[in-house]
Amino acid sequence: MNFPAPYRELFPHTQTQIYLNHAAISPFSTRVVETLNEYIAQRHLTEIENYFSFQPKLQEARERLARLLHTHADRIAFSQNTSGGFNILAASFPWQPGDRILLNRLEFPANVYPFENLRHLGVEIDYVTPRGHYLALEDFAAAMTPRTRLLSVSQVQFLSGQRINLEGLSELCHAHGTWLSVDSIQALGATDLNVETLGIDFVSCGGHKWLMGPAGAGFLYISKRLQAELKPVFAGWLSVENEWDLLDYELKFRGDACRFETGTLNFLGIAGLHAALGLFEEIGMHTIETHILFLTAWLRDACEDLGLKVITPAHSSERLGILTLDLPPAQATHLYEILTQNKVECSLREERYLRFSPHFYNTQTELERVLEILKAALE
Repeated sequence: MNFPAPYRELFPHTQTQIYLNHAAISPFSTRVVETLNEYIAQRHLTEIENYFSFQPKLQEARERLARLLHTHADRIAFSQNTSGGFNILAASFPWQPGDRILLNRLEFPANVYPFENLRHLGVEIDYVTPRGHYLALEDFAAAMTPRTRLLSVSQVQFLSGQRINLEGLSELCHAHGTWLSVDSIQALGATDLNVETLGIDFVSCGGHKWLMGPAGAGFLYISKRLQAELKPVFAGWLSVENEWDLLDYELKFRGDACRFETGTLNFLGIAGLHAALGLFEEIGMHTIETHILFLTAWLRDACEDLGLKVITPAHSSERLGILTLDLPPAQATHLYEILTQNKVECSLREERYLRFSPHFYNTQTELERVLEILKAALE
């Protein structure tokens, strides 16, 4: 198969633009659009009260997420977004004054503010300082203390595009009796994550970036071991056992991760996410990751040949779908404007970082066109 040619027709925007901004938000495939329209038509015209008929698709979406994480469906709970998942973790953990959380200075705020908000409880936050734009495993090890209860890190860093050594961090956490939490929003959909093999305790992720689903349809994973330590701070009619015994007010939380789902979920968003996950399963995550790594490697080499400073690591084990340039602000703004004028969509961050993030349906031909535009703009 001439990958990804058979799938490009699912993304009609490719006829008018080159979209390389999946680290911000992804376009819907036609399959997702069809599913959303079907759901809206049902709620609008045919089966307006579709709560019960939607349950099989809800469960299948949960199972598809579980397969993506190589775990069991009862470990998955739906959430609004990445921040929402981390707030559940932060609020439910039995913190004691003097407990410490280890983060780093390159994290996206969704993986920072929920934990910074714990300082009033006497929880201290430590930060690993990057070496330039690189986060070294040994610096995490040096920052660990006997009171470090949690280490939370992105699977792929949103700015540099560095893919973190989760195996090494897991070994470090287990050696120190520290829980490991992962923000996977810049990775899942470009790759999978084996939470069971790696011994990861918590994952939070939104569905609108690399997973190519609607915004507001996020999810979390929680290990049985960590769940046993958490006390939910929010309770709702769907977080308890026997939820349809509506006049029985005994507060007995469910035994699975759904105890963190308090009420009616974003069925429309989950329907779209279900369709997006189906496409990934059809193609296969190995095929998707291999192609994305090819694209970012090609673009990295091409940008370096132009003399542009690339901050994304070169080795495929430390890189995935993000390729970022660190440029003088004036040059970064100029190149971004030229690319935009030529209908190339990427991101400009912090006025100096030009970030490209191709997905599985993008092609080398598109990247060659981007290179032509960059080369002309630099002359």
